[in-house]
Amino acid sequence: MTTGGTVIARGEMHGEVEGVKGHLECKGLILKDGIMRAIPELTGYVPGIEMSHEAAVGKIDQREIEYLMARGLDEETAVSTIVRGFLNVDIEGLPPGLAAEIDRMVSETQKDVM
Repeated sequence: MTTGGTVIARGEMHGEVEGVKGHLECKGLILKDGIMRAIPELTGYVPGIEMSHEAAVGKIDQREIEYLMARGLDEETAVSTIVRGFLNVDIEGLPPGLAAEIDRMVSETQKDVM
C-alpha cells in the first residue's frame, strides 16, 4: 500500500516436492499517489506440483466509499474498513507482535489518507 512512495510487493514460491500445492498473492493498493509494483514468481522443480499466483494493483473505488457512507459510516471509517479488508489483517497463526504492528501501520496509513 502506498500513499506517495514506491512499493514493490514481491513474492517468490518454490515447488520442490511432488504433490505440493500453493497459491501466491501480490496485492497493492494506491491510496493517494505513488508507484506500486506486484511481482509474483513461481518456480517448479518436480512434476506433479500445483502452484498459482495472482497479482493486483489498484485504488479504492469511490463508489465503495459512497456505498459504505450510505449505510451510515463516515468517510474515514469507510476508507478504514476497505483498507482493513484489503490487508486482511486477521491472518491465522500470525504472531501477536506482528499482528499488533500491522494494526499500528494500518492506523497510521488511515491518518495519512485522510
